[in-house]
Parts: sequence; C-alpha cells; structure tokens
Amino acid sequence: MCGTTAPQADRGDPMSKMIWTLNRIRKMRLAEYPYRGHQIARKLADRFFSEGARQIPPCDDDRMNIPRQDISWIQGCFPNIRPRILEDAGKILEHRFGIFGIEADFGNPIDWRLDPKTGRSWPLKFWGDIDDKDGETIGGIKFAWELNRLNHLPRLAIAFALTEDLRFKEEIFLQLDSWLEANPYPTGINWIMGIELGIRIVNLVYSLRFLGTEDLTDRQKKTVLSFIAVHARHLSRYPSRYSSAANHAIAEALGLYVAGSCFPGFRESEKWKRTGRDIMIREVERQIYPDGGSFEHSLSYLQFVLEQVLVFALACRETEAEVPGNIEERLQESLDFLARLRDPNGNVPLIGDGDDSHVLKLGFEPLDNACWLLNTGAILFGRSEWLSANAAFDQKTAFLLGEKALAEWRRLESEKKLLGSGSVYFPDSGIAVIRGETPKELLFVGDSGRLGAEPLGAHGHADALSIWLSVGGRPVFVDPGTYLFHGGGMWRDYFRSTAAHNTIRVDGFDQAEILSDFMYKKFYGIIDPHFADIGDTITWSAGHNGYSRLKDRVIHRRSALYDKRDEGLEIEDVLQCRGRHMVESRFHFHPGLSVAQEGDIYRIMGNGVALEFRVDRKWTQRKLLKGSLDPMAGWYSPSFNVLQETWSLVLSAWIEGDTTFSYSMMTGATGQRLE
Repeated sequence: MCGTTAPQADRGDPMSKMIWTLNRIRKMRLAEYPYRGHQIARKLADRFFSEGARQIPPCDDDRMNIPRQDISWIQGCFPNIRPRILEDAGKILEHRFGIFGIEADFGNPIDWRLDPKTGRSWPLKFWGDIDDKDGETIGGIKFAWELNRLNHLPRLAIAFALTEDLRFKEEIFLQLDSWLEANPYPTGINWIMGIELGIRIVNLVYSLRFLGTEDLTDRQKKTVLSFIAVHARHLSRYPSRYSSAANHAIAEALGLYVAGSCFPGFRESEKWKRTGRDIMIREVERQIYPDGGSFEHSLSYLQFVLEQVLVFALACRETEAEVPGNIEERLQESLDFLARLRDPNGNVPLIGDGDDSHVLKLGFEPLDNACWLLNTGAILFGRSEWLSANAAFDQKTAFLLGEKALAEWRRLESEKKLLGSGSVYFPDSGIAVIRGETPKELLFVGDSGRLGAEPLGAHGHADALSIWLSVGGRPVFVDPGTYLFHGGGMWRDYFRSTAAHNTIRVDGFDQAEILSDFMYKKFYGIIDPHFADIGDTITWSAGHNGYSRLKDRVIHRRSALYDKRDEGLEIEDVLQCRGRHMVESRFHFHPGLSVAQEGDIYRIMGNGVALEFRVDRKWTQRKLLKGSLDPMAGWYSPSFNVLQETWSLVLSAWIEGDTTFSYSMMTGATGQRLE
C-alpha cells in the first residue's frame, strides 16, 4: 500500500496494545521513568479512592477577574453578522452541532460521550481505564472530544450580548450543569487529555467575557467555580511532560494561567497562575524555533500553538505589566514565518499533521487560521507587512481585540508595507521558500526539515525533501493533509507515508518506519542543506539518510533551481547507492487541476493555472492515478475528516548505482493555454 510498516500497535487487540506499550517505553529517556511511575501511582489512588480525587480546592470567595467585553459595535462593522449569529445560536439551543463535517443531533440532555460519526457512546468509567487509542470499538476519540471543548458556548454568549435574549444565557449554564453531571470526576473520556481541559477553561472564560459576571446568580457562580476547580486541579496533578510535552503542554499551561488569573478566590490560584506562566515560558522557548517554525514540523499545529500563545499574551496584558520571558519575541518570529509561507490567496502548505484545532471559534464566517492569526498579530505588534493584499478585518480578530483594533487596522492598511525579501531559508525548521516577484506570483516551498518532535515524531510525516508549489495564488503541487487520526487505519498510514508526498520512495519503503498512529521507529537525518539567492538564480538543496537502513544503503539528494528571468524551475534528484533498487517519484496535484500527458511533458490546467512539467526520460513507468486504492494514490484531505480525489503522477524505474533524475517546470501566462 504505502511501504512496509510495523503492525499498528495502537489499534484494537491485546497483543497490539502490548506492542504499543513496549515501543512507547523504548522511546522514553531515563529521567521520564520516575515521572511515569508517579503518574501511575496517582491514577491508582484516584481509581480506588475516588472520594479523595473528587476533593475540590478550597475557595475563599467567588471573585472573577473577567472584564466584560463590549461588542455593541460589531453589527456596525459586520452588517450581515446578526442573522448568522442567531442561526448558529438556534442550532445550539436544539443541540445540533457540526463536528468535522458531520451534522448531528446530540440529544436532550446532550450525550457528552457520543461519537457523532459512529453513533456510539464511550463508557462512563475511570478515565485512566479508557483506551483512547482504540479507534475501532467506539470510533476515533477526537470525534467525541470535539464538542466537549465547548467552543460553542462563547458563540451563545455573543448571541446573548447582542440580543439580551435570556434563553441563550440560560442555555450556557444548563449545558455546564449537564456537562458536570455527565462527567463526574474522575470518570469518562473528558479527563484523559489535559489539552481538552485547558481549552474548556478558556472557552468558559470567554463566554463570561461576553456575558458579563456582574449579574450571575449564586447558583451560576457555583457552577462556574465548580467547573474551574475540578479542571485546574486535574491539570496541576497530571501535567504533560517529557515525551508527551508537545502542543498539549502549552494548552495545559494556558488553562492553568487563565484559571489562576481569572478566579483568584481559590487558595491554589496563585500556584496555578505561576505554574501556567512558567510552563508557557519553557514550552514556547522549546516548541517554537528561533526562526519561527514548529518543532513538531507541522504547520497546522504551529498555527494552533500560535493561537494559544496569542490568547496567553492577551491574558497577560490584562493581568500583568508585561508578557513574561521572550514569548512575544518568539510569537512575532513565528507569525513572520507563517506570513512568508502564505501565497497571495492565503494558502499555506499542509506540512505534517493537522486536525482543524482551535482554542476559540469566535467568527461566523469561513476563515483560515493563517488569515486571522496574521491579522491579529499585525494589529498587536504593528506589523502591516503581515497583511495580505486582499486581507479584510475579520470577525475573530474583532471579538478578540475589541473595537480599538478597528482603528489600528485602518492605520496599518493605509501604510501597508511589503514583507521584504520573499525568498528565504529557515535553518532551524529546514524550510526553503522561493517566491517569484513577477505577476505570476510563484511560491515554492522545499522541505528539508526534521521528521517531527523527538522522540515520537507524533505529528510529523515521512516527507523529507517534499515540495509544494503555488502559482498565482493557486496550489499546484500539494501536501496531502491528514484526514484521520485514531481509527484511520490504512488512511492514517497513507497520509503520513512517503508515498503521499512529493518526494522519492525507495523499494516501496517509507523514509521512516511507522510504529503506530503517533510514533515512528527511527528519525532520519537531513544532510548538507544549502540555500543561495545570488543574481538571477535561487537554489535550494539537501539530502536525507532515511534509506541508509537498507542492506544497500541509499542516500537521496534533491536540489531546486529557480530562474528569476523566466520563472523556470528545475529540480534534480540524485540517488546514491551501489546495488539495484526500485525507485519511485510522486507528484500530487490540487483537486482543481487537470493533468494531461504528452510524451515527457505533463500539461497542468485549471483554476487559472497553465503549466508545463517535463520529467526525465529515465522514468520507464508512468501512471496518472486518481482515487486509487491499489496502489494508494490520488487522495487529498484539505481538512480533518474530509477526503477528496485528485491526480497523482507516479514515476518509477529500476536503478543500479548512482542515478540522477531531472524535471523542469515552465509557467504559462495565467489563464492561457500552453501551445
């Protein structure tokens, strides 16, 4: 299918679970063992002495440091927003929710453990006894978790703030009470992952920002405080550390900081706040590279992390004199990194995993993450160069920053600057960006980055030296996306595999061996990355040693040369080996394009794009595949749980000894057919 992989050890049967556990233990460093032992002991105590686990932290008063956010100006700024808000609120009142493209009725009362994709519900038992990695018995747990993030509650609060219709306010507290009743601590799926708790805390606080806290009844205050207490206590007792500390740790830090800052009446509030701040400083330093990229090697997760850090920075600006550490510096570097990877229409490569995660869903219009992040960042830091040519003031930015942001937006628009040199190499992330400065607006991205965050590579893909290409703001060569996590089976394997990316595969193997849904066996190394922008040409080159594990080791090197004069792009693959190997090169096209072969030339048309792609004659076997299951090719997932057919060009040949393959790309005038 997509290369030889290990048995999927986090799927289903007891033997698979044992294999997964052994592999996971092997990935731990010595210092992690005491931490894991302590967590196991704590779980056992909570399981068998649940009365102690349910103890609520003492609260001396019910103060809430949550300033009310005035949104009376919103309708003047977005004239069509009111009917959209009311339509959305009406569905929430009826308990109808859209989860990853699935419209589902969650019942009355809401079934908070329902998987809307399978229609099955997760069991109500001690959270540590639930196998969240089993995507077969109930379904992929992410589908059940999504509603429990409570992203919809701030939207109800917005509806109340605009209409003063008490139904919306009352529904918020009915759902909070329902949630607490359906998830009695420490039972149920909603205590398994700290990231989910952190996000819930933030959504409750933003709901209160739009509602206002001054008119809450004693019962409503009690509900809020009970909710915060049990969440913050769990986060403080079960932190994600060591090999588990990726984007989850940042969400947990955010939740603790917000809980401690906004609810000072708890005796542990200062501890929560201090712990959250310290973890955030440490993890931002660790997880966002100095060049602004992500240590998980995932652009989607980088955007998710940036949202969390932005919300943290806003909370700090309200409660402290300044944002601590070098958080704002890394935030700006990362937003600049993101801006340089975005094409004129806002498209960003889908490098690594992505699951459409948001901390807050405040807008009532379709909007990609990169757009609102850069809009918000531009206003916060006065960086007009981050605004795209067709950028508009968006609703999420408006709800986050308030009315004053609109005046700053207008000022930035009036003095909009260019981003500066469009072509750049990010050495920490291993990402090369080549940007054409002519009206054709070519954007090439070369990936010579790491597999992902060690030791697991959980959200990385085996995509070394893969490329992404956009012309005129329209993607041509694309990254495949993610599609599914737990329970994804062959699809999870495929979308992470080398075969799903625009790079070379050797002897049917992936560049890195997959052990489970979120674990690779061994990381490949990147060799001799180089980038130069001199005169009329820009060059990028790198290699990797992922196939050095073969009996006859193979080193793959790739280079790209861009000619500024005619916007021609030349790519060269070099395979260094001694023996005989079957090699395969794949190129995956955006679903909006058609591809036709004329000898060694492939004509790519559609979406206003006209391109000519010439491949090396040494490729003796050539296939154009669309929606193919054998071999797996021709698939694209623009967002989580969305699958589309597309064209994939599969080139293959037997080689013996060192071999070079070359390709060239010429751009035609936008909208014109090449002759």
